[in-house]
Parts: sequence; structure tokens; C-alpha cells
Amino acid sequence: MSKISLIICMAILLMSCSNEEKLSTPVIQVVEDKVLFEIYAEGELEAVKSTPITAPATSRRPQTLAWIMPQFTAVKAGDVVARFDGSAFQIEVDETNFEIQKLMYSMMSKDREIGNNKFSFSAESQVIDYEYELAKQFNIDDPLLYTKIEMIEAGDNEEFLKAKSDHIDKVEVNFEEKSQTEKAVLESSTQVQEAKLEMNNASLSALEMVAPHAGLFVLEPSWDGSLPEPGKSVFPGAKLASLPDLSQMQAKIFVPEVEAIGIKEGVTVDVSLHAFPDSLFKGTVSSISQTAQPKERDNPVKYFTVLVALDAANNDQLKPGQRLAASIHVEKQELGLVVPIQTIFRAQDSAWVYLQKGNDFTQTPITTGFCSSSLCTIESGLNGGDVIALSQPLSKETETES
Repeated sequence: MSKISLIICMAILLMSCSNEEKLSTPVIQVVEDKVLFEIYAEGELEAVKSTPITAPATSRRPQTLAWIMPQFTAVKAGDVVARFDGSAFQIEVDETNFEIQKLMYSMMSKDREIGNNKFSFSAESQVIDYEYELAKQFNIDDPLLYTKIEMIEAGDNEEFLKAKSDHIDKVEVNFEEKSQTEKAVLESSTQVQEAKLEMNNASLSALEMVAPHAGLFVLEPSWDGSLPEPGKSVFPGAKLASLPDLSQMQAKIFVPEVEAIGIKEGVTVDVSLHAFPDSLFKGTVSSISQTAQPKERDNPVKYFTVLVALDAANNDQLKPGQRLAASIHVEKQELGLVVPIQTIFRAQDSAWVYLQKGNDFTQTPITTGFCSSSLCTIESGLNGGDVIALSQPLSKETETES
């Protein structure tokens, strides 16, 4: 009797443990249904092709905007769309003209100095040459008429005049070389000022920017998102605006880095405009940026830039800069199995789930397909209606620990 009671107690204990494991391990039933993985993101419209309007590159420093055409203004070819402040360039033109005049007077003064010194050198050289010729002509070399000291002094005087003549010639040559160098410096400074004057005059002549053809004037945001406005400094060659081709538009979508899973060229996208929420536009991904970049300077969150080619063309609702919401269909199946990613366990190249069979769980190998950050599709290993554990069963944890 005691043995039967012991067996019954053990059976009840095992059943209670099994029921406890079953109740303590959360489960989920796998259902075969339509599969659609979507990524929701925000963005804006832009033209596929557009004519850029850039600041003049003739200036080598930033220019200040004095006036610019308002956003989304219809312009004609030749219309003035922006004007820069030219007061600083005009001041530099006046200062440069003054410097050029000063250099011209310096060159004239240097020419007069060279002429006067050449005349002085020539006159002094003629006098010395004349004295030298006289000394040679009336050379004292008769010892019967002159003393030896007088003869020595006469010879020294002749040598002195010859050396003095040579010295004057060398001084004149050195002076000419020095004068030519000084003139070259003045001419070089003049060329620099003339180049500066030409550059400033070119900047003055390019203060107004005109539209190359008719179109819609769209301002270009800078790196911080601000639009060009009067008083803002603009670097040479910077893009201020564009004249987009409205016949073909595309969506520029910003997808957070942590959510950009499975996006590739060719996947379908649904786009709705904030201004027209009832209108739905279809498109496909045409490109995705290689790296994620922050949209704002002070915000560390990074985004991938995804370009979507829209099927609609010549639609009056599509305007550049319009805000939009997009749904990117990264994975789509007519029928498939999807399970939460926490139900899948992995080790090296293998993956498995814990399939419930009666009151126990069996480790069942599976093959996964597309996985997002929270869900995975199952290609093989499970069927519709199967029940799997949402977490590792208690008995399996004990086996793993042992």
C-alpha cells in the first residue's frame, strides 16, 4: 500500500512540474498569413533634374546677400533672382585705384632719380677721364728735370685716377642694377593691384544673378536647414537655389540608421503628402546613401537618405520641398510564417525554436528568411498552427546550465 501511494505521489509531482513548466513558459501560435514588412519614414519632394543657381565664383571671399527672390516664385528667363551687397567691393576698388596712382608716382620718381644719377655719373666719369688723359700726356719721367719723389707722386696720381675711373664705372653699374630691381618691385606691386582691381570690378559686375530659363524658383537649404536670406554670408560657388524640372519628381526620405534594414533598390514605396493626405503615390527605391549622416548639427541621430522614383509624372500636386510620409515595403509575401525574433535561438550557423509537443518543448531547427529588428520570417522547420515558446523553457535552461 505504501509503494502504491509513493508511486501516485511521484506521478502527481511530475505532472505538477510539467504543468508548472507549461504555465510558466509563455508560448505563441504560428499563423500562416500575408507577410508585409514596412518601414515608416518622413521626407520631402525634390525634382529629379534641376538647374542650380550658385553664387559667383569670381570673388575669393564670402559675399553678403542684399536681396533674394521669395521661395516658390515663378520666374522668367533673365529675371533677377538675387542681388549681393557691393559696398565692400566698391571701397576696395577706390583703395586699389589710389594704390595704383601711388605706385605710378613712385615709378616716375624712380625714373627721375635714375636719370639724375646717370647724368652725375657720366659727368664725373668724363672729368676723371680727362684728368687721366692729362696725367698720361704730361707724365713726369725725366730724372734730369724732376726729383725721384716728384716722379713717384706723378705715377701715383695716374694710378689713382685710373682706379677712380674704374670705381665710378662699377658704382654706376651697381646703381643701374639696384634701380632696375626697385623698378621691377614697383611694377610687380602694380600688377598685383591691377589684378586686385580686375577681380573687384568682376565682382561688382556680377552682383546680380539672373534666371537662366523660366521655372519655379526654389531656395536651397544650407547645412543647418536655414534658407538663404538678406544679410546672410554666402561663399563663392555655393548653391543658393534651383529651377527644378517639375515634369519628374522624386521623394527624398530620411530613414533612421537603426531601422534601415532590408532597404534596397527596386523595393516598392507608398508616399503620401502632408498637404494632400488622401492622395497616395506609388514608387520604387532608386538609390540609398552609402553611409548614415545626422540631419542636424546638434542631433547625433543618423539617417540614411533614400531616393524614391515616383510613378506619377506632370502632377500638379507634386511640388519641390513638400513634406511627405513614406512606407517602404522591404519584404512582401502572399503567404508566410512570421515569429518574434526572441523566439529564435542561434549558435554559430544554426537556428532553432522550442516547439511545444504535449506538455514538453522540443528543440526544432529552422531556416529563417528576412529579419527585422523584432520579427523574422520562417522558410522551413515550422508549419501554421505550431505553438512555440516565447522564451527558453525552464527545463532547457537547467540542461544548459548543467
